[in-house]
Amino acid sequence: MESSRLVHIPLSIEGVFALSLDSRSDERGTLSRIWEKSEIFKNFNVVEMSVVKNPQINTLRGLHFQNKPFTENKIIYCIEGQVYDVIFDLRVESVTYFQHLAIHIGPDSKFQGIYIPAGCAHGYLTRTSNTSLIYLMDVGYSAIHASGIRWNDPKLGLEWPHQPEVISKRDENWPLILD
Repeated sequence: MESSRLVHIPLSIEGVFALSLDSRSDERGTLSRIWEKSEIFKNFNVVEMSVVKNPQINTLRGLHFQNKPFTENKIIYCIEGQVYDVIFDLRVESVTYFQHLAIHIGPDSKFQGIYIPAGCAHGYLTRTSNTSLIYLMDVGYSAIHASGIRWNDPKLGLEWPHQPEVISKRDENWPLILD
């Protein structure tokens, strides 16, 4: 599926797309379009954008999501370095409920970004030092609706490429999924 400069490839989790940029270069440098309205994202309206910088390799962020009524769709691009990106489907009504996927994203990877639908938890582990990511969200952040699940919960079945060396106390202490 392709719009004029943004290629989106469906992945194994319902509604999740890998994003590949069609960059244009000349003597001045490079231009990469990271957002444009298209049929696939017709209901995605950017409300909030953030830049995240991670100076150290093996920094873990996640697994995060927001509870109703602040569930959010996200588009995330790794614009510097590389991350091991993980999406876990928490949507009970989804055909891929309780499944996960992981891909590498970054400027030198096959994919530079990922679209994550509301109801999925998201996290990543930096694979290089000095990674930078851009987040586009269609709902603003709500601290009281922010939540997460523990990155190493054995019930999730996630296989991270390395143990995190940097992780926040909050991410380290998210609850385990209950039986």
